[in-house]
Amino acid sequence: MALLKVRTAQNVQLNYQLGSVGMRLLSALLDLFILVAYFFIVLFSINSILNINIFEDSMSLVSYVLLFIAPSLYAPILEYFWKGQTVGKKILSLKVTKVDGSAPSMGDIILRWLLRTIDVKFGFLFIFFLPKNPQSEAESLFYFWVLFFWIVPFPLVGILTMTFSQLNQRLGDLAANTTVIVNKRPFSLDDTILALTKEDYQPKYMNALKLRDKDIYIIKNALEHARKNHDYKSLDPLAEKAREILEINDGEKPLPMLESIVRDYNHLARQKDLND
Repeated sequence: MALLKVRTAQNVQLNYQLGSVGMRLLSALLDLFILVAYFFIVLFSINSILNINIFEDSMSLVSYVLLFIAPSLYAPILEYFWKGQTVGKKILSLKVTKVDGSAPSMGDIILRWLLRTIDVKFGFLFIFFLPKNPQSEAESLFYFWVLFFWIVPFPLVGILTMTFSQLNQRLGDLAANTTVIVNKRPFSLDDTILALTKEDYQPKYMNALKLRDKDIYIIKNALEHARKNHDYKSLDPLAEKAREILEINDGEKPLPMLESIVRDYNHLARQKDLND
């Protein structure tokens, strides 16, 4: 649970770094390289071990599964079990997330995946219509182009929607209310409201890491707003939410409590980074 539903007087919005269109395309190319390598390895194995030529012989169900179905499930399976990442996204420190910062559900991931047929892969729409044993030149040509557009993405629709949407979302993201972000802290410790703590600093709220980076950013902005406008009453709902999440019952006033939370989070996060 996070502070996402709390809005202070200045209506602070979520803060995270969006993955750029270029970064997303590069991660897709890395994933494509893996899939193409997989395709040709499996194709070679089928040809050499089973002595089947997919362009001339009837294909078995196993061949269809290995060549078409398994690679098609690459993205949704990895994004679900790797918390929003594929190999390409992991290399570039990108991840899929809900717009509110929460983790996408399996349903969200599947919806994104299904709409890749429009965003990226037109060929997937036709793989079930492939002739098992092409008899004519036209069928062989159809076979070739379906394979080509299934293996080689043509993300025209995806690029257009990412370019013109506010959160760099393709159609699948818009439908699932997700986006792709940089999987790093959106601000450094030096950007927080208090300076870095000393090594011997003793945190008051040891469970401050139950909050997330965006929560601390919201608290930071709320504190800055309260100090600038002398509107400390606006901190009350945020403080109540923080008490609920961190199970704080010490009776501390909102201002010093939130300042301590930011300071404790900074210290604990820095210690965690040093130990990782």
